[in-house]
Amino acid sequence: MRISVDGGSFKIAIETEFEGLVAEATEIFHETLKQAETNEKAILRFLQIILEHRDNDEAVGYSVMGLLGWYNEIIDPVENKDIELNLPKILPHVINPAGDLTANSETEQNTYKH
Repeated sequence: MRISVDGGSFKIAIETEFEGLVAEATEIFHETLKQAETNEKAILRFLQIILEHRDNDEAVGYSVMGLLGWYNEIIDPVENKDIELNLPKILPHVINPAGDLTANSETEQNTYKH
């Protein structure tokens, strides 16, 4: 199984077996979440590791697994097929899960007028 992470300014991938993958990835996510205290800080920690240690395969693999664990638990269950975590498309929904609250508002047309 190929797990790719597209961070906008970088793209990395790892190859691994699916058996036991979801449990291990979720465990890594939970370990980091316990230390970071929020999903957002955990994701930032994984991205920081990738950016600071991109030449270290173990560090990158750990971070990709953590991101996969986060994706599996928060976004969508991971299946036994290649997956690309496109962070520029995913992260705005994490930051603002309710979406644009003015989308159905009668005053939307005046929301951004100055």
